Amino acid sequence: MSPSLSPYVVESANELGARIRAARKAQGLTQVDLAEIAGVGPRFVSELERGKPTARLELTFRITRLLGLDLFAIPRGVRP
Repeated sequence: MSPSLSPYVVESANELGARIRAARKAQGLTQVDLAEIAGVGPRFVSELERGKPTARLELTFRITRLLGLDLFAIPRGVRP
């Protein structure tokens, strides 16, 4: 089951990676396309989508912004 593009709580690197993959595919981009646009290597995009927990945060934010994804820090116990 692929993740929907509606808002939801991301609780792991795997969930964030799945969300990024879904947004990339929804825009018709390959991992190589996204890497070129973001100025990162395709390996970084691949590792990010697979949920590698050591992905560089700054580059992760760059990718999410380019895909039109907003990330929010919401206090625990508060659900959107």
